[in-house]
Amino acid sequence: MNKVRSVGPVYWITRDFVDNRTRVICTGFMKEIDDPWRHGKGLQIRFKHKTFQIGFCKRTYPLDDTEGVLSAVGGRMLDVSVDEIESW
Repeated sequence: MNKVRSVGPVYWITRDFVDNRTRVICTGFMKEIDDPWRHGKGLQIRFKHKTFQIGFCKRTYPLDDTEGVLSAVGGRMLDVSVDEIESW
């Protein structure tokens, strides 16, 4: 399970195990770290040890795989060298 499925801008995720301390209804997000690089927000519902998340997503278009992964995890490339960073 635990796979992102989508039809157009609507996505859904079913997770097969979740801790009982997780709220029954809460907001959720998803960021794919592989092609097609979608980001989305939605509503997550827990029932016993499973959750179902549904929401809206949009594609982002990175220039390459490195930029796509950095975008998904919130990172970025710097134009300065390691030596310059050490001197900060």
